[in-house]
Amino acid sequence: MKSGFLSKWVFSSFQSSRKRSESAFTLVELLVVIAIIGVLVGLLLPAVQAAREAARRMQCTNNLKQIGIALHNYHDTYRRLPPGGLWFTNAIADPNFQLNRGSMLMRLTQFIEQGNTYNLFDFNRPPEYQLVPGSTTQYIAGQSIPTYRCPSDDSPQFNTNVIDAIPVGRLASHSYAGSKGPTSTGDNAAGSCAERAVWDTYKLSNNDQTPAGPFTRLGRFYIGRFADVSDGLSNTIFVGEIRANCSIPATRGWVHGSNLSGMISTIYPMNVDTCTRDLSRGACRWWDNWSTNFGFKSL
Repeated sequence: MKSGFLSKWVFSSFQSSRKRSESAFTLVELLVVIAIIGVLVGLLLPAVQAAREAARRMQCTNNLKQIGIALHNYHDTYRRLPPGGLWFTNAIADPNFQLNRGSMLMRLTQFIEQGNTYNLFDFNRPPEYQLVPGSTTQYIAGQSIPTYRCPSDDSPQFNTNVIDAIPVGRLASHSYAGSKGPTSTGDNAAGSCAERAVWDTYKLSNNDQTPAGPFTRLGRFYIGRFADVSDGLSNTIFVGEIRANCSIPATRGWVHGSNLSGMISTIYPMNVDTCTRDLSRGACRWWDNWSTNFGFKSL
């Protein structure tokens, strides 16, 4: 009796273990499944990345749209366009002339839901050196404005070197700049830098001159209006994309108005996808490739 029971139990256990072994995956089968999953992930990953980049590009385009709407709102409010910036020149004898009172982008913050940031500025002083009230280290210009940053921009979000005694990481960069038009009218080639003559094409030493493009570097003497755009607003470049990591002035942030931070000339080729620079010119240290430094670039 016991022997028969034991033999039945052994036979039953053998059948159960055999069924379990037949239903389990072999090592080869597991490797095949893992390989198939890897292939599927490899096929789907580029599609996912493309979808994400498309979403980022859509956000970049929407930022430009918001800046365009802000320009219209600014014009409706002040009956003029914001000045592109102010640049010092010896030809200006007016003691009330204010050097650097902010960029075009800075003045538009009040119309892109950044009114609190706009209200922090004291327009009687150069804005890029102004600290957030109550702070001894945080600059207003260090606040990153989402509308001014394209998600596809690979440039550092903050300055990576010391700029005019402002420490690293205290100035927020931007991905957009206003159009200076095809202006190239400078006559001051003084200075030790070989690029000085080219740099001066962005400043007007004659107060009677008015630059091309919808904005100006001398907003005190000439204010642009939509009525001045004879080619039509839809046929005129107002704002475009830039790569801050290819432009030293753009690393100064969206607030600075007395350099090329917020203005780009269309005389330089667009989409030159290089960042060549030559830092061997003594203390000048300016990039020698002006096409890569100051042209519009799609991000």
